[in-house]
Amino acid sequence: MLAIAASGFVSGCSETPSQADDEANLVSATQTWVETYNRNDWAALADLFTTDAVMMPPGSPAVTGREAIATWEATYEEGFRIALQVEHIDVIGDHAIIRGRSCLLIPLDDGKTGVDVGKYLEVRIRSADGRWLVEQDIFNSSLSPGTELVEACPFEADF
Repeated sequence: MLAIAASGFVSGCSETPSQADDEANLVSATQTWVETYNRNDWAALADLFTTDAVMMPPGSPAVTGREAIATWEATYEEGFRIALQVEHIDVIGDHAIIRGRSCLLIPLDDGKTGVDVGKYLEVRIRSADGRWLVEQDIFNSSLSPGTELVEACPFEADF
């Protein structure tokens, strides 16, 4: 399945095991998010967000709450697939900030696909059951407006 590259997110020379565990769990949570997205299972994807999560997609108003997120995804991203590369993680208690790159595989009208290369920033919260849920999610394209989609993802991605 998808291999998520997690590079450059450890800072400093010493690290407690709990920080390393948190970072590994956050990378795993990201992989679960990607796998769920790539199945286009929008209800299951919404369950990976907090109940009052805010998603801030490009060119669209903010979307608040699980049901609204599932509806937005079903409306605008059906048939899409994604790859994420985690570049940096900060863990502060039960909160985490994740920054990374994305490649979005978009089906085109002619039956072909194109890749939109972008970036994302998430705030995650550790839930009572230990899962890291997305509370805030913002993402956008790195391509200039009017630029054609690219043919391939610039980092290793298994769509």
